[in-house]
Amino acid sequence: MKSPFFSFVLMLLVLTASLANAKDCAKAAKLTEEAAEIASKNPATAEKKIRQAIDLCETSSSLHFNLALVLAQQNRTADAETALDRSLELNPKNAKAMNELARLYPLKPDGDLARAKELAGKAVYLEPANREFRHTLDMLNDSVDFPPRTTANRPDAVAVVIGNRNYKSSLLPAVAYAAQDAITIKKYLTEALGFKENNIVFMTDASYVDLIRLFGDANDHKGILYNRVRKERSDVFIYYSGHGAPDTNTKKPYLIPSDADPAIIKITGYPLDTFYDNLAKLEIDKKPKSITVILDACFSGGYNDGMLIKNASPIFIETSTPALTVRNAVVLTSSKGSQISSWYNDQNHGLFTYYFLKTLKNDIESGKKGVTARDVEKALLGSDGVNDHAWRLYNRDQEPQVVGNKDIVLVP
Repeated sequence: MKSPFFSFVLMLLVLTASLANAKDCAKAAKLTEEAAEIASKNPATAEKKIRQAIDLCETSSSLHFNLALVLAQQNRTADAETALDRSLELNPKNAKAMNELARLYPLKPDGDLARAKELAGKAVYLEPANREFRHTLDMLNDSVDFPPRTTANRPDAVAVVIGNRNYKSSLLPAVAYAAQDAITIKKYLTEALGFKENNIVFMTDASYVDLIRLFGDANDHKGILYNRVRKERSDVFIYYSGHGAPDTNTKKPYLIPSDADPAIIKITGYPLDTFYDNLAKLEIDKKPKSITVILDACFSGGYNDGMLIKNASPIFIETSTPALTVRNAVVLTSSKGSQISSWYNDQNHGLFTYYFLKTLKNDIESGKKGVTARDVEKALLGSDGVNDHAWRLYNRDQEPQVVGNKDIVLVP
C-alpha cells in the first residue's frame, strides 16, 4: 500500500566539481528533473527515468533516495527500503533517508520498532531544528504497529479479519488504511490475544461471494466461520475495515464487498442484518464462549474524504442488530449511524482502529489483566479518545459505539 509518510518532492541531485563523472551526473540531474515533473501522475515512468539516472551516476545517495520515493508511490515498500539502505550506504549522514526509512518500518509485517526509533533519533540529532524529523520520532513513540507479546493462549479461539481497501468500481474510492488495519489486528491476535495463526481467516478486498462463504446468507448461516467454531469452546473475533453504506430507499446498512455496484447496494452489498442474524444462529447452535465484532466502517453514505454515495445526503440509520441480543456478544463500531469514520493519516490507520489497538497496548504494557470491552469503551470515549481526535483533525464528531456484553474479556 502507499505510504503516507513519503512527501513526494524529489530531492534534486547536487553536483560537485570533484565528481570524476560530472558530465554523466549532469545528465542524471536532468533525468531527475523530468522524473519530478511526472512522478505524481506517472510514478512508473518516473522510476524508469531515475533508474537511468542511477546508471549514469550510481554513487549519488540522492538518486537512490529519489528512487525510494517513486517506489513507495507504487506501494513497493520492500523495494523502497532497499533503495533507502543504499542511499544511506553511500551517505551515512543522509538525514532524509534515515527519516523516511524510519517511517517505512511500521508498514512492514516484520518491522523493527527499535531500529526505526534509532534512525529517527539520528535524523533529529543531525538536524535538530527539522520539525518533520521530530514529528517522525514522536509518531513512532505513539505507534501501535508493534504489539506487546503476552503468554495468552486460546487454542480454540477463531477469528475472521477483513481489510477491504480496493474496490473494482471507479465510483468507490479506496479505503486508505483498511489493509494495514487488518494486518495489524492479525498481529495483535497472534502475539497479544492468544489466537493461533491457523485459526484466523485473513482476507483483503473480500468480494460478495467471499462474504457469503465466510458468514453465510439469508438462507444458510453455515459458512466458513460457523464450520470453524468449536461448540462451547471457541471465542469468536470478527474484524472488518472497509466501506459500509446504506440502501438509500430502505436505509438498511450494508458491508460493501470489493466488487459491489454502488448504484444497487441492496443487491451487491452484504446486509448487516444478515450478518447479525447469522451470528445469532451461530450462538444458538454452538454456544461459543464469546463473540466480539469490531467494525471500522460507517453507514452514513459518506467516507473520510466526502460522499460515498453520489447525489445523496448522509442518512441517519437506526438499525436493529440481532447480535446485540446474543447472550455473550459485544459489538464495537467506529461511529454512530449518521457520522463518518475518519482516518488517522499520521499513524497509517483508521482513527477508531488506532485507538482500539492503543488501548490494548497501553493496558497490556501497564500489566493490566483481563482487559474487557468496557475498559476499551472507556478509553475510546475518553477525553483523549476518538471523538476528541476527530474534532482536532477534521472538526467533526466521531463517537464509537460499544453495545452488548461489555464484560467480555478481550485480553486474558
